[in-house]
Amino acid sequence: MKKWRLWIVLSVLCSLLSGCWSSTPIEELNMQIGVALDSAEESGGGEIAKSEGENHTKPTKIISTYQFTIPQGSGGAVMKSSSSSSSSFKNYYNMSETSDSIFEAMRQLSLRTRRTPIGHHLKVIVISEKLARSNNLTKIIDFFTRDNDIRPSVMLFVSKGMAKDVLENALPGQTPAFVLEGIFNNRDRNMGIWEPVTLAKVVGPLQGKKSFLLQNVIAINQETKLSGAGVIKGTTGKLVGFLDESELEGMAWLTGKGLGGVLKTYNPDTNDLLTYEVKSMHSKIKANVNNGQISFNVKIKSTGRYAEVFAEKPKKLHDGIVKKDKALLQKRVLEMVQTTVTKMQKELHTEAAGFGTSLHNQHPAVWRSVKDNWDETFSQIPITYEVNVNIEEYGASDTTAE
Repeated sequence: MKKWRLWIVLSVLCSLLSGCWSSTPIEELNMQIGVALDSAEESGGGEIAKSEGENHTKPTKIISTYQFTIPQGSGGAVMKSSSSSSSSFKNYYNMSETSDSIFEAMRQLSLRTRRTPIGHHLKVIVISEKLARSNNLTKIIDFFTRDNDIRPSVMLFVSKGMAKDVLENALPGQTPAFVLEGIFNNRDRNMGIWEPVTLAKVVGPLQGKKSFLLQNVIAINQETKLSGAGVIKGTTGKLVGFLDESELEGMAWLTGKGLGGVLKTYNPDTNDLLTYEVKSMHSKIKANVNNGQISFNVKIKSTGRYAEVFAEKPKKLHDGIVKKDKALLQKRVLEMVQTTVTKMQKELHTEAAGFGTSLHNQHPAVWRSVKDNWDETFSQIPITYEVNVNIEEYGASDTTAE
């Protein structure tokens, strides 16, 4: 009897140690880590594989480029870079397909590789400017939001130029998709890095017809670089234009979403450079309604430290110098913020900074009367600003404020 029980226990233990019956060796999988989406009109398509017998009378719309990582230990584990004659190697490879269906393009890869593509590890999706300007973003990302294999934490980008070029550019030993994902770890060091927008975060604004920003990324000098942001108009869900790097910094100050970075200005009397390190920032938008007329007041506060002063004759800091430097920094913040707001009001006719949300929260009845034509209404609304920059630290040089 005891021997019979022992055999049962051993049988159960063996079944637990057998592993997953449906597992697939990693060498047999194509781990998808990045996707670039371009308009087919942007490329001659010579390098894109097409199905034999494809009906050429039906226009193809999207070039889908998929980036896969190469697992260590797989056969032929590295691929030599086709764009360089050096001995550098890539630890990733890209495959492109042209179709009017992103899902079909993915399945077309099955005709070219024995490895099964999987989306569990997808990190980034880059959409070209031309595609984003001509299509509602909801349509473009529909497949990715429906697919159960793809996580809602995937980050979205737009790109001036061809999106597929972004997935080709990386320093030796680096993978473009991982570089893009990792850059957001530097948000406390540079205000040119906007808050990450994921699939999970983008669905709400698109369905609610609320305008928002997507980080712009470009390919330059064999690298990828974040350069400003694309503005997605809520009423259409399409890209309407871009904020450059300085305008995006202005947006960070306007919304208080910057986590840290650099503020640089010059002394108009001496032309000396003054650099301020931002340690914290806060912004509050107050909506005012007077006799049916809407206006806004924006209060911006920041604390930070002297980071760098290019002065030929360093002087001991005293209250007069600190006060003058504060005024210069505050003037620079005001200039950037006003430039950003002017861009939204007069050129893009799109409000993506949260003024509508403030009006909605503070004066809901007024908001209901203007929300259907908010972007045009916002273009005519006066805005005032209050900027307070507080220099709390002086660094190891000239530390005494007299």
